[in-house]
Amino acid sequence: MRQIFLLLIFFSITAYSCKNDPQNQTNNIPSDVAELNKLIDKSPDNASLLFARGKYFYDNSDYDKSIEDLKKAIEIDSMKPEYYHLLSDAYMDSAKSRFAIQTMKELVYKYPERIPSLLKLAELFFIVKEYDNSISTINSILYLSPGNPDAYFLLGVNFKEMGKLKEARNSLQTSVENNPEDIDAWLQLGQVAELQKDSMALTFYNNALLLDSTSIEALHHIAFYYQNNGDITKALETYREMSIKNPDYPSSYLNAGLLYMNMDSLKQAYDNFNILVNIDRANPKAYYYRGYVNYLIGNKDNSKEDFEQALKIAPDFTEAKEMLEKLDKR
Repeated sequence: MRQIFLLLIFFSITAYSCKNDPQNQTNNIPSDVAELNKLIDKSPDNASLLFARGKYFYDNSDYDKSIEDLKKAIEIDSMKPEYYHLLSDAYMDSAKSRFAIQTMKELVYKYPERIPSLLKLAELFFIVKEYDNSISTINSILYLSPGNPDAYFLLGVNFKEMGKLKEARNSLQTSVENNPEDIDAWLQLGQVAELQKDSMALTFYNNALLLDSTSIEALHHIAFYYQNNGDITKALETYREMSIKNPDYPSSYLNAGLLYMNMDSLKQAYDNFNILVNIDRANPKAYYYRGYVNYLIGNKDNSKEDFEQALKIAPDFTEAKEMLEKLDKR
């Protein structure tokens, strides 16, 4: 999905809603769903009400109940694409990808030329690594909508995962030519160029940053590019920029800390790992690396505490166990 640079298809869904009045509760059931229950009791064959309640359950991560309502809604009215899309999402989020794909296949059978549904089906095939099926579906989209940038985006990421970098780059290039404001496409294009050892990768990442100067993803790719190409000064500058724009973003402190540690700049490394501990207290790596810096500078007691805390969070953290054993031997 586009959180990991994949295309997500969102739909405008009009659902029944009512004011959430804390005093209007029935047996601790939230007021909005309580009202829906009453309406559904009166009109059990009202597909739109079932859909609205299914969406409520989905939004609150109650996927089994959401699936139940959405399946009923489709039985009553099988011609509403938004019902199928949400049901597919509920199946995917409950780790039932086979049913998610089957749901979209049923919809595409009913509406074989509906581009958003074909895109979603292609995306689902991609997620489950059925690349040939995804590409076949994308080709159907491009037959109906030549130059469709979302289709070319999906085509590009399919080829990328298949290791066909030339085809991936061509597809993503076509995607940004048809939609130059697609940040994710520029980032994907940068990744492919970087895999090809092409310095144009930095230009593609910067194009994404020009579209959104606050994009932490774009900055992260730029920092990685500098880091992977030996420009540690610019990498650290970029991680610093990331921490200014988003002080709660853990990776900027982790990566900067590792770079400083490799440079034997232990104070700067400690400072970054210490910030990381404070903003991400459930991260065992934060404690481990702060502990490791404490070990390097001779603060053995503090080091031991950090390694122990890392193991409380992640009992199988091998490196932390090894460091504790090393401390105990001394």
